[in-house]
Amino acid sequence: MAQQLPCAICDEPINYSLPANHPDAFEVDEVVPVSRYWLRLYNAQQRCWAGPYESGQAAALDRANVQAAHRHCNREKSNKVVHGMNAGKIYRSRQW
Repeated sequence: MAQQLPCAICDEPINYSLPANHPDAFEVDEVVPVSRYWLRLYNAQQRCWAGPYESGQAAALDRANVQAAHRHCNREKSNKVVHGMNAGKIYRSRQW
């Protein structure tokens, strides 16, 4: 992520020189939250689809599933899917 990308959540610039505990510092955000690994979402920063995954671990290890974010934006987003994200088909773990 040496490209100095803006925050994928708020689209504002990120100051990459701030210490890690600063609210405006850079933090890696997961496009498809690990806890929602069955979703398929579009990663606008990398211009590719991420997910669905076999497991949360698979979601955490895929480079296509990360984007730059401010620490405070990422914390506020938590494991929610941001409105306006282009969601694909939702895959369920089993038939209900």
